[in-house]
Amino acid sequence: MTRRLALALLLCGLLFPWHLRAQLVALDTPDGAARFHRAIGGPQALGLLANLETEVFLTFCGPASLATALNALGLHEPSPAAFFPHRRMTQDSLFTPANLAVKSYAAVQAGGLTLEQLADFARNLGAAAEAVYADTVDAAALRARISAALADPASRVIVNYSRIPLGQEGDGHISPVAAYDAESDSVLILDVARYKYPPVWTPIATLLVAMQHVDPDAGRVRGLLFLTARRAQ
Repeated sequence: MTRRLALALLLCGLLFPWHLRAQLVALDTPDGAARFHRAIGGPQALGLLANLETEVFLTFCGPASLATALNALGLHEPSPAAFFPHRRMTQDSLFTPANLAVKSYAAVQAGGLTLEQLADFARNLGAAAEAVYADTVDAAALRARISAALADPASRVIVNYSRIPLGQEGDGHISPVAAYDAESDSVLILDVARYKYPPVWTPIATLLVAMQHVDPDAGRVRGLLFLTARRAQ
């Protein structure tokens, strides 16, 4: 083996940590299916799967995740006129005037959304949204918060994380979390880049590390967004 080849292999190992990738378990495997059957999530997970969007641009993981979660919560407005009389929020229709004031369509297409911007979009669309940053929780708190939210039929969870600790290609990404399996201590991430990666079970410890990576656009670590539909006053 040449020194150049050895260096290349070493760099590949550093950039794509295979021991972490091995911890990811695809949903459509025997182990992935077994985790789903015993996991916390239940009907909510099926609702997310039924509404799962594929990001329309590489930078639209935030809008795709938000449309998925809000449709699953029954928040379908604004819906495109072309869908009438049926109602369904889309990645485009969530760009209301209020959300365009947060960040323009062109700017999101160029650089995506930060966690706080995503929270602002959700609030403007009628949801209650709480952003929780990775530097405010440890593994135990993260596990407890996700488990409680997934056990609540009126709640949905979106995670903002770096792909690097997962051994995946790319860096910053956003996707919904559908379920938690206590036996494997892992969560099911429904990747909105569906052309690239399937839904995967990811260990809580790995997810925490992935959220602790700094989002350069926000100037702080990544985290989670907890969503609920607002009750009528």
